[in-house]
Amino acid sequence: MNKVTQEANSGAKQLKRATLEMSLKPFRSLEQAAIDEVCTEALRQWQPLIGMADSASVLLWVSDGSEILTWNGQHEDEFEWARYIGFANEEMFSHIKDKSDPHVARLYTDNPVRFTYGDLRRVVDSFKRIAADQFGVRLEIGIPFDAGPEFAYSDFKYKDHPEINRAELGGTYVSLKADYTVVCSWSKLNADGTAYAAYPGGIPEGTPFGEFLGRQCASFLPAIGFDYIWFSNGFALSYFPWTYLGANYNGTDMPLADYSELSSKVMSFWDLFKKECPGVRTEVRGTNYGTGMDLAKDYIPLLELYEKKYLEFPPPNSPWGALNYDFGLELTGYMSRIAELPGETFPYRFYVNDPWFWQNPWWDYYDREPHDIYGPLSVTRINADGAAEMPGIVEILTIDTEKGELWGDGPAEVIPHMQKAFREAPDEPGLVTWLYPFRELHEAVQEDNEASGRVFFHDWFVRCAINHGFPVNTVLGTDTFREMSAEARRKLKDTILFVSAMWLDDARIAELAAIVQNGGKVLLYGDVRQPQLLELLNLQAADGGGLEGDLTLALSFEEDEVYSDSGERKLRHRSDLGDGTLGVTLRNKEDAGTRVGAVAVQEGEERIFALSRSLLEWNGGRIGWVRGSLPFVQAGITHLPVRQDIEWMDTSMILRYMLQDFGLSLRQVKQDQESQSALLFVSRHQNGFIVTGCKQDSSVQLQLRFPDGVPLFPGQTVILGNGAAGQYSLDRTFRDECRVFVNQLERSRVTCRENQPTPSKMKRMIRTISISNLLHADVTVYPPLDMLESGNIEIKRGDGSILDWNGLQEDNRLRLVGITGTIHVSW
Repeated sequence: MNKVTQEANSGAKQLKRATLEMSLKPFRSLEQAAIDEVCTEALRQWQPLIGMADSASVLLWVSDGSEILTWNGQHEDEFEWARYIGFANEEMFSHIKDKSDPHVARLYTDNPVRFTYGDLRRVVDSFKRIAADQFGVRLEIGIPFDAGPEFAYSDFKYKDHPEINRAELGGTYVSLKADYTVVCSWSKLNADGTAYAAYPGGIPEGTPFGEFLGRQCASFLPAIGFDYIWFSNGFALSYFPWTYLGANYNGTDMPLADYSELSSKVMSFWDLFKKECPGVRTEVRGTNYGTGMDLAKDYIPLLELYEKKYLEFPPPNSPWGALNYDFGLELTGYMSRIAELPGETFPYRFYVNDPWFWQNPWWDYYDREPHDIYGPLSVTRINADGAAEMPGIVEILTIDTEKGELWGDGPAEVIPHMQKAFREAPDEPGLVTWLYPFRELHEAVQEDNEASGRVFFHDWFVRCAINHGFPVNTVLGTDTFREMSAEARRKLKDTILFVSAMWLDDARIAELAAIVQNGGKVLLYGDVRQPQLLELLNLQAADGGGLEGDLTLALSFEEDEVYSDSGERKLRHRSDLGDGTLGVTLRNKEDAGTRVGAVAVQEGEERIFALSRSLLEWNGGRIGWVRGSLPFVQAGITHLPVRQDIEWMDTSMILRYMLQDFGLSLRQVKQDQESQSALLFVSRHQNGFIVTGCKQDSSVQLQLRFPDGVPLFPGQTVILGNGAAGQYSLDRTFRDECRVFVNQLERSRVTCRENQPTPSKMKRMIRTISISNLLHADVTVYPPLDMLESGNIEIKRGDGSILDWNGLQEDNRLRLVGITGTIHVSW
């Protein structure tokens, strides 16, 4: 961002670990010199990332984990490895009809090498030796286990023991008839007379899969030199990892399962695996979904896995966003899983290449745009001290392509973006902080299966909101919130606490009320039923009961500008997925502190859908509430929910509109109703604001106004006047710093630019920002706090005269009044 930032971070290790994932395809020769050459080149290309970390690891995608299942302790034995491009075990996929299908696995090269377990040990040893000797790096090696059929052919999974691909629950086998099945972690093996390392006399009838895998790992991992195991693609968590449906929800009915039974099935695997393979670190990729989503569909007991310390790290962000562009889902899942931690840090994962299929996302899906770097790395979690935390681990999926190529352009282009994201890491909460009830969501479904629908709504509504530009990229777990001292909580004073109403009891409502009544800001979503909360919001239960089905909506916000928009707002509300029916009206219509933002109407019956409230005695405090609804249809077996027709509004957009009541106008200009909203996040770094986002539809423009005025970005021009928001035509991926906000009534074209740090009477100037063409403007400046505290700030007018800013400081900012022409702000 600037020279001070660069100098301050140049010698610091920003990561605990950098992980490079790769397949065996680059090893086209098993001569020792050739192995060493590949290991050296892989580490050399990614050395700038490794240099950011205390340690490094290589996650070696050998096969699909079947090499562990078939291990018999003999290093000279060959094993099947992932030497294909395309879908292996093609008969397991419903979309592949015969071997002539071009999607069927083909060898990646004419004569791939034949690997023995001894060869694999040599690769592992080579990586560790070269990392230590040539790069001075402590390197670990991990190996994945994947439950699916696509990576490599597996006789064990699909011919010898197909019984492990069935999930038994409640005495029957359950299936959603998805595209393919995966290994069920709680399955049991049929008897097998083959000798295995951990079962030299064969597998006894009914051996739990967790026991078998644990014992095999306990033999295999140390024998080959592996330091940890990675469970891939939802294995050991869900039997339905690729669909938003599960054992508890089939797209029509919920709940279908019992929490105790289903969660116990999941935990039975972990208890057995950890018993048989103690002391070996187990890491997980997780599912494509969030904590609440997984609880609703599959009762995944992530809380218990954290508390039993079976995991040291939570799952990283899903790489699925690269394939389906659902970055709201990616970030919702990411934040929900890092809200509370099982250990000390959490990982971030970036999808550069794919060693199994035809796509290499940095080139083929991202178009070399870094939105999936800057977006997730704008996310921060708040700890019990009120400090912002960034991921301590970066994982690269993968460093080689499907042809086994180690493309140097990938790291050369990707690493600088990562370095910049960590240099400009958030150091305080962003505009909106999601207070995530990690424990309470687990307790809700544990106590009552019928709570599944409410929990389903909890995360999916936020996913939809992020996809519509709602700027939530800070998360704080409720357990952590309860641990915070009064001093730590004061660090939340400038953020809007974003809270679901479903988990609030009287004590928590009183706590939130105290925050609001002492000048804080809270934004609620979901159904409101608690009497104390209804009173705080000036609401009451409707005499006519709850409404659902088709309704019209009347909004009083400034909405996005959409060309050819009819202005009609319709809502189709499903109570089963929408947190119940719509059931509240105003308690006191004469209350001057209440502003109604949205009303839903059905056959003359009105229900409040959004409002905010602020009383004079609250010292600027405000509470907002958006009821919310999910725009999903019943669509059968699909990977993701199917959106209602465009005529029905996705009401998650109202969350962004509601921010207007808090002084934030974040509107968008779109060509038509089909235009996808831009994603938008705002982080804080060294007292500045970093505005980050992604426009899937590059024709979308932004109209922004903050409480201090219109934000100015260095290198850009904006039209100001009449107190309106500024309109911006930003890049497809944008990441812009803002330290200056302007209010002015007269219209002018205001330019902000980085300038040379001119000589000064002060010891040293390292940065100058110039703002020109102001007309009687009020200008708010956010310099770095250390510069404010030391007084090392100089403001010059365009004629070179110095503006005395003493007495113009308000807390962490400077307020300049009535500025015309040009000013140069230096520090």
